Amino acid sequence: MGLYPPATVISVYSVFTGVGILLTALRFWVRLSYSPDPYLHRRLYWDDWFVVLGLIVLCACTGIQFWNATHGAAGEAVSLAMKDAQALVEHKVDFSMIVIEKIAFGAIKLSLLFLYRRIFVFKSNFRIINNCFMWIVAAWAIAFFVADLLLCGAHPEVQLQIDQKPALEQCGDRGALLIAFAATSIITDLFVLALPMPYIWGLQMRRGKKVMATFVFLLGGISTLAGVLRLIFLCISYPMGRLTFGYKAPPQSQTPLVLQVFNPTFWVMVEMCMGAWAANLPVLTPVARAVSTRPSRIRACTSRWRAQRHRKPAWSVTNAASRVTSRGLRERRIVVSIMRVA
Repeated sequence: MGLYPPATVISVYSVFTGVGILLTALRFWVRLSYSPDPYLHRRLYWDDWFVVLGLIVLCACTGIQFWNATHGAAGEAVSLAMKDAQALVEHKVDFSMIVIEKIAFGAIKLSLLFLYRRIFVFKSNFRIINNCFMWIVAAWAIAFFVADLLLCGAHPEVQLQIDQKPALEQCGDRGALLIAFAATSIITDLFVLALPMPYIWGLQMRRGKKVMATFVFLLGGISTLAGVLRLIFLCISYPMGRLTFGYKAPPQSQTPLVLQVFNPTFWVMVEMCMGAWAANLPVLTPVARAVSTRPSRIRACTSRWRAQRHRKPAWSVTNAASRVTSRGLRERRIVVSIMRVA
């Protein structure tokens, strides 16, 4: 198994997925601990449910990789010394992962975009750009999902056979499609990260709070770094034939070092897990602030959370005119609420 033995990948996937589940649970705890939105009277929003969708797919991928680690090749290339049963498992896992990972990546990006849409609710130009990009991300995820699913036309089962010659003859260029997805994933990540920055720095807040808000939203870059590593591997391994159907890895002594060090499946899982982390972190800033304080402050914050659940909003909007005059206060309260303990 080289540098990725089953014990290692199972441990890493378990920890990373477990952290994602924990952060999502904390996200819902924070949401339900605060009073409802004064306008919508809701505690949960579309960004929360898209995180749940991404987490469900992530858990499914983790289960698939557990099966691959114990019965297949743990994400490494099929070799001449590998048993047919292991090779068959690897082919099934490759097909399943390549298809369903698109749902997770799309859901995580949409979660952040829906969060932005709710924070900058009164920025009409931002809403237009954000809404357009939401449709672009949704179309991007669906397009690659369908392209991977129908890569072999009406016969995707040819990818699941021991003999990969029919797949090599009937299917499209899998390597080029993987590179295209990895590259566009990085581009969309960068756009999602950069989108709120001009508007955050345009808010009427102290510079320190703007810096903190910028740092919170840029935490999503940890997922992008894993995506960059995956793209590097794909670009290097594609000319070597590593991404084509029917590829057989040579003995380890003859395998290029880059193909030994980089496991594409491993970095896909890391990117997916870190994306789930990053989608939750902006909402969890109050928890981080509470943990960093003394125990007495934590107890006080918990008491205020409980009291706030039963407290009616201190301000409301009764007509269109008052909504217009409250825009600046609304923007500041929403952004600041992300970074403070209520």
